Amino acid sequence: MRLHVRPRPEIEKAAPLLALLVDDGPLRELPGELGRRAAALRARKVFEAARGKTLLLHADGAGGPRALLLVGMGALKSVVADDWRRAGALAVNQAAELKAARVVIGFAGRVEPDAAALQSLAEGAVMAGYRYSGRKAETTPPAQVAVATSARGAAAALRTGQVLAESVNLVRELGDGPGNTVTPRHLATVAQRVARAGGLRCRVYGKAALRRLKMTAILAVNQGSAQEPFLIEMEYRAPRPKHTLAIVGKGLTFDSGGISIKPADKMEEMKYDMCGAGAVLGLMRTLSILKPPGLRVIGVVGTTENMPGPAAYKPGDVVRAANGKTIEVINTDAEGRVVLADAIHHAAGFEPEAIVDLATLTGAIVVSLGSEAAGLFCKDDKLAERLLLASARTDERLWRMPTYDEYGDKIKSRVADIKNSGGREGGSCTAAQFLFHFSDGIPHAHLDIAGTAWNQRRREWCPEGGTGYGVRLLYDALTNWA
Repeated sequence: MRLHVRPRPEIEKAAPLLALLVDDGPLRELPGELGRRAAALRARKVFEAARGKTLLLHADGAGGPRALLLVGMGALKSVVADDWRRAGALAVNQAAELKAARVVIGFAGRVEPDAAALQSLAEGAVMAGYRYSGRKAETTPPAQVAVATSARGAAAALRTGQVLAESVNLVRELGDGPGNTVTPRHLATVAQRVARAGGLRCRVYGKAALRRLKMTAILAVNQGSAQEPFLIEMEYRAPRPKHTLAIVGKGLTFDSGGISIKPADKMEEMKYDMCGAGAVLGLMRTLSILKPPGLRVIGVVGTTENMPGPAAYKPGDVVRAANGKTIEVINTDAEGRVVLADAIHHAAGFEPEAIVDLATLTGAIVVSLGSEAAGLFCKDDKLAERLLLASARTDERLWRMPTYDEYGDKIKSRVADIKNSGGREGGSCTAAQFLFHFSDGIPHAHLDIAGTAWNQRRREWCPEGGTGYGVRLLYDALTNWA
């Protein structure tokens, strides 16, 4: 899909679909026969431009657009970024239904987009155009979306929104792919492809290298799988960077639970257990294209399967992580934190100002927050505030969770430094405490995205399946770091 800016007269020209965004105020003069019909319906209050409401009109004769879509934005004073995202998605979805190869988006009310609004509009349009490549799609999104505006910085805003949304769609594609296709090696290959395209540094450590690095935690989880594990290390570096930051992702390309095997019901969803890793790859792609100044960002992914093979690690085993701490395995289904132990320690070796990890870590966070927000666990108030502000700007919601030291008491072990599960009570909180053992005192935020990584709440720009959560949130946080 290609987004581009066109001058306002563009809305007067013929197009398969013209989508006009309107608020609760009076309409501007609309073009042609369809415009007159829309104005009449609005005057009769058939269409009142409520948020997310649409009205589709088809032309009777030749000339002008073949179809006109009015998209309601609601009350002018309450229009927010999500409304722009929804409007872009509604326009693209309608174009797909009409099999229109091109849609023009214009503005016919008092509502006028600034750069931030146009970025959100582009995000919604491109995210709505996602179709998983592994199956034949019922509809095809338009190839071109023209936005008729003279707003300052429009082209740059649309490009930013498009790149972010394309990166989100990359994460969705990885998550929606089956576990026999999206393997640890596949994640490593995608990382290398992203790095080559964007001029990033990328190193991939296979099993032999993990042994040399003493990453016994990743290797332990991998013991039951026929797939080779990897640690993926990527680096974006702007000229003369002022801030070094590390982002770490959990990359379990399939999680059976291992010896502590999961119930069969919904186990197929465990192909999404690599969505934290996917978000890291999507973020690094975005950085490589948009090239924000002043930043050095290290992306680290630990990736493997968790399978109950003959050599699988067992409850009661004790494994030593790369930082020297020993871990008593209570539950082999608490494997994500074991993989992250080595990955976070590796990221800490770059001495970043902060570490942020994303992981589909616990079912407990889904019980707590559902699919409406990810859990934010962070003992550093300044880092937490940065992420919460980014969450508010991007509508990728975070909710700050408690990090009391008492949760750490629940993972003390009699035979090792710590154990990998403190039981059901406070499960998300004890999991976060486990991860904090491996960040070497560096400010560390853990994002538990188990409820937000794949879609349980269908939205206009997000079909059923992977959501790509975290790319927009982290890009916003990083580019507003100073």
